[in-house]
Amino acid sequence: MQGEGLPGDEHLPEDEQRAIDEARPEDDQPAESEMQPQPVDQQRGTDEPQAKDGQRAEGDGQAQAVEDPPSKDGQRAEGDGQAQAVEDPPSKDGQRVEGEAQPEADKERPEEDEKWSEDEGQAKDEGWTKDEQLSEDGDAGLDSGEDGVVERTARMVEEAGGEVVYVHHPGRGDRTVLGLPVEFVDGETPLIVSLHGYAGDSVYHSTYLPLHERVNAGGFALLLPNALPNSAGHPAWNPTDRCCDGGKAGEDDVAYLTELVAEATSSRNFGPLYLFGYSNGGFMSYHLACKALAGLRAVASLAGTSYLEDSSCDGAPPVSVLHIHGTADNVILYGGDETEPDPGSDGERAFYASAEDMVTRWSRRAGCHWPEQAQPHARLDLDQSVPGPETQVFRPESGCAEGISVQLWAGVDSGHGPSYGDAFMDALLDWLLSQK
Repeated sequence: MQGEGLPGDEHLPEDEQRAIDEARPEDDQPAESEMQPQPVDQQRGTDEPQAKDGQRAEGDGQAQAVEDPPSKDGQRAEGDGQAQAVEDPPSKDGQRVEGEAQPEADKERPEEDEKWSEDEGQAKDEGWTKDEQLSEDGDAGLDSGEDGVVERTARMVEEAGGEVVYVHHPGRGDRTVLGLPVEFVDGETPLIVSLHGYAGDSVYHSTYLPLHERVNAGGFALLLPNALPNSAGHPAWNPTDRCCDGGKAGEDDVAYLTELVAEATSSRNFGPLYLFGYSNGGFMSYHLACKALAGLRAVASLAGTSYLEDSSCDGAPPVSVLHIHGTADNVILYGGDETEPDPGSDGERAFYASAEDMVTRWSRRAGCHWPEQAQPHARLDLDQSVPGPETQVFRPESGCAEGISVQLWAGVDSGHGPSYGDAFMDALLDWLLSQK
């Protein structure tokens, strides 16, 4: 928000409010990419999430290698929830067709005082029930009895077969749900910390990206924290070095999450630690990696980058990075945003980096080179609203530090909240859990 003194975050909250940051449909503004991933189809679907009713769609299978791309007639083939890896590169025409299926939205950034009520009708049209949305009722807070976010999150984990442990933070005095697999292996079971987006919470983050459903099958533990509300009343992480001024997210969230992870690991002996974040949660995940969160092996970020001013990350140790971003994301642009100067400086750039910037930075920290003209080495069929294998997989050619992997998954024509199903969840976990 303007005037709140957070570098590079002057309009992030307002933009994410339009998307309500846990995957709301957005307009058709395709972000420009320096790398310009190529289209896989001339038709474009909506960016609504697939778990709007809390149920997973059938047919969302495992990633499969295929010899030829699916048909180009704009129709989804049977079994279209399956991710498909394709070795042949996409076309090179560099053109993307503006999607006809996307809802219209203002071309300018939303005003700061945009209210939830303005988007509620659209949410209902898209099939979300009221209790799946971030509650505006002050009586239903994070930890207010059985209707609170924490208890509802716990029920989701238990109903999926996981064991629930509450982690208490000594400073804030709040509780966070820690989901454990039935078969916990001391010293080996990994811990994934999953961070919601702006104006989200652990309930509706888990509804859209249901990692909790895979705790037992994947053999990992899952920590589901909740950010405190900002001055506008929306939960938001503070992925900057500035804190405690009552601004957008004036809390020291690096300290909070570091201490929360320490509390969790004091009660269980976990194996590797992984971070996954969506949008504002992706920004926070990168910031924690910059601050060398103890035990961290890998970061996966969906639709969240970091700031152009990168000095707060000086000296950060290398970690594996998976950056996932839709080229048509009009909330956090695939190509980044360098348009707004820091009001507290002499006109210095202060906004956020592009998807390619992020993998270039973390490749450099790992001692490897991100090619200027990267070519996809595979394609995956992950976004069910975009025909064909829309996600192009990029990686450095060689030279990364031992045990480090850096990848970019560019979803051609995918927006801020892609329609992900089981195929995406499987592919995400396959990558995360392979980072030993």
